[in-house]
Amino acid sequence: MKDKAKVAELLAALKAQTTNRYEFNVVEECEILLNEEWRDVKGYEGLYQVSNLGRIRSFHNHYGRILKPVRTTDGYSQVTLTDKGKQIITRLHILVAQTFIPNPENKPQVNHLDGNRANCRVDNLEWVTPKENIQHAYRTGLAKSGSDHPRSLLTAEQVRYIRRVYKKGDPEFGMSALGKKIRRTYRRY
Repeated sequence: MKDKAKVAELLAALKAQTTNRYEFNVVEECEILLNEEWRDVKGYEGLYQVSNLGRIRSFHNHYGRILKPVRTTDGYSQVTLTDKGKQIITRLHILVAQTFIPNPENKPQVNHLDGNRANCRVDNLEWVTPKENIQHAYRTGLAKSGSDHPRSLLTAEQVRYIRRVYKKGDPEFGMSALGKKIRRTYRRY
């Protein structure tokens, strides 16, 4: 399989003969894997390699076993790297970015362009500042604000009502009275 051009030619011929969606998808996946590039993980040369498709393999047993990342509760893929008994848990997207994406401005965070934290392919990652990362999250709808935020105490309707009827110092429509009224009539949870 060292002759990539010949393999690509065979896959193209096979693709032309596919009769259903499943066969087509298998051929497409083979084409993608044909273009997979592996590089050593910095600091773990000879022990681990990471690919531009967001996969990692271990050479501890001398034969490149693909590792299955663990999904964290917040949706990131992480792997445990071991060298001489010392274990380091690291996020896969950071390994891919450090290995494949230049960072001349020394930006500290890696952003997933499509918002999918499990998609660690190099073409889905970019180096960003914390500010750029947050702006991306709001632009793409990943970060919630206002009444959509999970810790929001008021709905948008409640805020509109308060703004409409509030009168400073008024016993019926002042801050304290409206607070009691909202808690009494609009219990959110």
